[in-house]
Amino acid sequence: MPTRQQGMLQTFLSDQNPYFRLLKWATLLLLPFALVFHFDSINQSTFLWLNNPANTVGSDALWVVLTNFGDGFFLFPLTMLLFVMKPRQQLAVILTMLTGAVLIHCGKSMVDSLRPAGELGTEMLNIIGPTVRKQSLPSGHTGTVFLLVGLVLAHYKGAARWWVLLFGALVAFSRIVVGAHWPQDLVWGIWVGILAAVIGSTLADRIGSGLKSRLFMLFLTGVCAVFLPFYDNGFQEYFPFLIYWQYALAGLSLVLALVTLFTLYKDYVEADLFVEGTLVNKLYKLVQRLVKFGLVGATGFVVDMGVYWLLSVALGIPHLVARGGSYWVAASWNWFWNRTFTFSHVEKRKKAPQWIKYLSMCMVSFLPNWGSYYLLTKFVPFFADFKMLAMVAGVLAGMMFNFTFASVFIFATGRDASVREG
Repeated sequence: MPTRQQGMLQTFLSDQNPYFRLLKWATLLLLPFALVFHFDSINQSTFLWLNNPANTVGSDALWVVLTNFGDGFFLFPLTMLLFVMKPRQQLAVILTMLTGAVLIHCGKSMVDSLRPAGELGTEMLNIIGPTVRKQSLPSGHTGTVFLLVGLVLAHYKGAARWWVLLFGALVAFSRIVVGAHWPQDLVWGIWVGILAAVIGSTLADRIGSGLKSRLFMLFLTGVCAVFLPFYDNGFQEYFPFLIYWQYALAGLSLVLALVTLFTLYKDYVEADLFVEGTLVNKLYKLVQRLVKFGLVGATGFVVDMGVYWLLSVALGIPHLVARGGSYWVAASWNWFWNRTFTFSHVEKRKKAPQWIKYLSMCMVSFLPNWGSYYLLTKFVPFFADFKMLAMVAGVLAGMMFNFTFASVFIFATGRDASVREG
């Protein structure tokens, strides 16, 4: 008898599966190019010919705009524009982005190859924008734009697919024009982007999109609307006009956020799928729980600092060990008071499994906390000068992640009232 996993694999590998067909045809079409460009002589000569301004059309400004659409901050508003009215596919977008980020960064870490400027020097190249020398394969910008291409090929029909494919091909080609990548890097970037879209779409079909994925897309759209005007990825130093594109994309993000809010209102508030009570009452209770969650977090910070001082200063324990110990004590403190104070209205679940879930959430929340700090200090000059404000923004991002995750998964209102105190 075939196991469930074997059955799932057979279903995925079936030619009736559109995602498998997409991956199969992408692999078959890209494989000859991967084999040809595997030879360094062909790879280099092709790059040098295409990188020569005499062999390309269009101005530097055109290629700079195109190449920046391989940056996730620039690309996301266009992705949201295509999927804002497709709520059932929004989880696929989220999972594709996460999968793509992992595949691209792991690929760059495992294949530590030099870019054209690192191998040939800058004298032989036509470089447009900042000079980069390392982490060549796969092309991150190409992989990023082909996340969108893969999603559109998987979930759209008609002419839209071919226009987006052409757009993705131009963005990929721009990486050669600006002197940043070899042709081989582009081939693998395209394949990784398609693979991520296939994985993300397959997982999303099994899980099913819902309110949580739509709220997360709303959050990402809001992040783009707020931070795009301040975002600096290095090209702005050479091409100040990019800021106007960033303003335009930020404005588009704001409009899409409003459209998303409207669709959420129509689908959930008017349909009365929220908990009982008026909308004003629901919002009041939500804000009340958020304030309680913040107060608990503030007391947890005091506990964190107190335990750290006790372990490191009073007892002389090494500071890294002390920091780890104080963090988990504070996290346990926060779990207990959120259980008994913030979410006291929720049916009590068994303590040990809930505590483990809460600590697991705290491990994951490190990513939005530290990630927000990193992105702000790395790409926004204002926060590079005022790092404490970036730290506050990171703490708020981590708190909002924790509150959302805790509300939906850990302290969710239970339907089974039979599960009592453990």
